[in-house]
Amino acid sequence: MSFRFNFGLDEDAERVTGAAGAAAEAGSDSDSDSGSAGAPCEAVPLAVPRVSSIVVDAIYYRGRRLWKRQLDDVRFQLAQQDAMDGGQESAAQRAMGAGGSAVDVVKGVYEGGLKTWECSIDLLGYLVDHGDELFAPGAGVRVLEAGCGTALPSLHVLTSVPGAAVCMQDYNRDVMELITVPNVLANTALAPGGSATGDAMHAGDDTETCEIDIDYRRTQVLFGADVDGAIGQRDLPELTADEAQEADARILRELHAGGRCECIAGDWANVEAELRRQGRTHAFDLVLTSETIYDTSSYPRLHGLLECALARPGAPGARRPMALVAAKSVYFGLTGSVLSFEQYVRSRGAFDIERVWASGGSMGREILRMTWR
Repeated sequence: MSFRFNFGLDEDAERVTGAAGAAAEAGSDSDSDSGSAGAPCEAVPLAVPRVSSIVVDAIYYRGRRLWKRQLDDVRFQLAQQDAMDGGQESAAQRAMGAGGSAVDVVKGVYEGGLKTWECSIDLLGYLVDHGDELFAPGAGVRVLEAGCGTALPSLHVLTSVPGAAVCMQDYNRDVMELITVPNVLANTALAPGGSATGDAMHAGDDTETCEIDIDYRRTQVLFGADVDGAIGQRDLPELTADEAQEADARILRELHAGGRCECIAGDWANVEAELRRQGRTHAFDLVLTSETIYDTSSYPRLHGLLECALARPGAPGARRPMALVAAKSVYFGLTGSVLSFEQYVRSRGAFDIERVWASGGSMGREILRMTWR
């Protein structure tokens, strides 16, 4: 699977607070998508972050663990970049603002990708519980995660489903560079204890936080077992620019996801248009999305992408292509809800839609399954 683009929560992320107020305030002067082309569609390369280290937190689900980059670590990197270049404020910097945590949404600018939303954790559990249905052994399932942000569902597929090919999409390129790509690396080539460049200290424990020393990893892949001696002989553990570039290339070659992982940024309408331009319609067996139906004005663009991306049914008995939509039953103060999305999908007539999981309780969360009619 290869794209051919012509261009290159608070920290306790499982708890989502303030979504209604932040998004409603952001949307007060921009109530619809009209008049805006949205973020352009562009490929985001897998690249080792140009920082000395990243700090990651553990996410546990169904007896498994994934690593995600800590929001404070992103904030620190942005502060360093701002001090060095003082350039135009990015979407991520706007989202961070001057306070202690990121806002949920800045409509038309930032769509919440820095945070881990609780419905993505629900989706993780569903993928584990229904893996036999969703991922036939040796079938090479092709997965798209729309509005991925921290991309935990994609990371589960990438690390747990042999032969799966995963494409992760988010509205903001800088979110993908700051969060999505580092998360991919933290769970593959830079995983603690997970590879030749891993941190064996955390290979089997239940630690909640780990600092991945990328500079040490770069030196390690160049000098191997002699890394400590090499550092000592130089007095400083710094590599030349050419050495760092070579080290990064070697780390990426070790990437367990090699050739099975892609990242693209952009508005859903622009991503759909690019897929159609390339003749790459109906390319994905499974489409995943979570916490993306809070605004009814986005329904046409999301539905259009699903119609374009989801594979058509194959031979009788073959795995059924589907989209899984994880969402809160109601987004208080916003226009979207599970009911309004179901009504919209049924009005379009392309898909059947049904609830396949529900959390219960007063603040309900649900997972919907969409299949071709």
